[in-house]
Amino acid sequence: MDNYHPVVEILVERYGTSPDTLEPLHEQMLAYRENTDGLKEVFLKHKVTSEAVFQQALASYYELEYRENFNDSPVVREFTQFIPIRYAKKNIFFPLKKERNTLEVAIENPALSQPLDDLARHFKCHIQPILSHKQAVLDLINRAYDESSATTEEAVDQLDSEETFENILAVEEPEDLLDATDEEPIKRLVNSLLWQAAKEEASDVHIDPTPRDSVVRYRIDGVLQQATVFPRLVHVTVVNRVKVMSRLDIAQKGLPQDGRSMVLIAGRKIDIRVSTAPTVHGEKIVMRLLYQDEKLMHLRQLGLAEYILNPYDNMVHSSGGIILVTGPTGSGKTTTLYASLAEIDNEAHNVITIEDPVEYKLAGYSQIEIKPKLGLNFANALRSVLRQDPDVIMVGEMRDSETAQIAIQSALTGHLVFSTVHTNSAPATITRLIDMGIEPFLVTSTIIGVLAQRLVRRICPECKISYEPHPEQLRELRINAQSFRKMGKKFCRGEGCDKCRNTGYRGRIGIHELLVMSEEIKKTILENSDDASIKKQCLKENMITLRRDGVNKILYGLTTVEEILSITSA
Repeated sequence: MDNYHPVVEILVERYGTSPDTLEPLHEQMLAYRENTDGLKEVFLKHKVTSEAVFQQALASYYELEYRENFNDSPVVREFTQFIPIRYAKKNIFFPLKKERNTLEVAIENPALSQPLDDLARHFKCHIQPILSHKQAVLDLINRAYDESSATTEEAVDQLDSEETFENILAVEEPEDLLDATDEEPIKRLVNSLLWQAAKEEASDVHIDPTPRDSVVRYRIDGVLQQATVFPRLVHVTVVNRVKVMSRLDIAQKGLPQDGRSMVLIAGRKIDIRVSTAPTVHGEKIVMRLLYQDEKLMHLRQLGLAEYILNPYDNMVHSSGGIILVTGPTGSGKTTTLYASLAEIDNEAHNVITIEDPVEYKLAGYSQIEIKPKLGLNFANALRSVLRQDPDVIMVGEMRDSETAQIAIQSALTGHLVFSTVHTNSAPATITRLIDMGIEPFLVTSTIIGVLAQRLVRRICPECKISYEPHPEQLRELRINAQSFRKMGKKFCRGEGCDKCRNTGYRGRIGIHELLVMSEEIKKTILENSDDASIKKQCLKENMITLRRDGVNKILYGLTTVEEILSITSA
């Protein structure tokens, strides 16, 4: 190993790297005997070692301290004011603390010299590098600028001079909103509203004009919560700023408009869907935040109980037919459809989606966004997709009879079709299709199953406590009191803490009911297609209803009685 970089020897001797895995890389290791960056790239590409282990070996070679993360390191505001965020991210370094004549600096590359020399000159001290892996240093940088950015309240307080109220007509977007050091108070206000929403994992931001002021609310875990209030005087300017960001017409105030904007907040890509609507007090704005860095979820992560997951998984692997996911707006239908598609091998199958709009761009799928203004609706798109030799088609929504008819025809010719319908339960979905003009015999011969779902808030794990339920609660949930006592179970709730903003809830989980198209249910649909008859037959076949699945999640301590009672019917 004398001809290789000494880090190779350290990896073999101290970190368990097998010499056998290195043999095929002989030429590359020789080429990079003086270049650790190139060497690291080769090793990571061929999975010889992990980035963290390579960085530890590098630290040993340079005789530097290695840290896995900097989560416990407090942020010094002086450093964020002196170093631009782009410079810190470009060179992947950031100062940690200064003690006497030594400045500790988190770095990824020990050969970094220029930025460290600049720091030494500026602070007139000795530099002590602390080595880590790239993501740990980037996390530290994002946290530092996030914590030291002006809060929304500060941004609102700075809106005090009349001269800032004119329209903003030309705006150049910053590379990262945390990097926006522009002194324009309106820009700073809108930026801070967005990064605070991202920090809270909000799904929507509402800006509502009232006669006296403008109220900003965030939708967090499905519930709107007031975030801040700013002066009525600046409402028009804030609206114009958001319109400029999303390429909308500033002059048009009397008609609703829809636009979109892609922003970077603390390194996270966020696609923002903007909707404006004229109200009697001024234009209301709703911004839907779609976090593009979110990983595609799999079925097992959705909270599907085994009695629903197993039969649904079998449906997803069918060779043809229609699978419908149903529920109101915001009940997680699209997430379930994406998770279902993730179960299908997209290398062996041609998977095409038709959406309005495409919420998450996924590699390996052909995604089509419908454009009604150009005449491309669900029905037209579905017709053209059938000429693209698809195996699996996802149609964002069955809105009309025409789309439903084409989907039925697609299923009859051997395609697997996924779609959504806005109904309250799985049995009601069958009735809805028949009301749309689909013949009952076509429904029974193409529908494989219907999954109804809702999202309920999950109890915060930090402040979760158990308690004995009131007999009235057990009665309302149709739980036998004696059986309940024998089970030795208790109900849970969250007391409220800083982690959950004193709501007692953190995150959400799905509750589901699955209608499996059996021979008896087919017979019922052909004889009598009203949802009461279909539901009766489903219950005979032991279908677990939304309420029953919710009760099970209460018994497992995942959610509360209040959540289930507010969102399901008996």
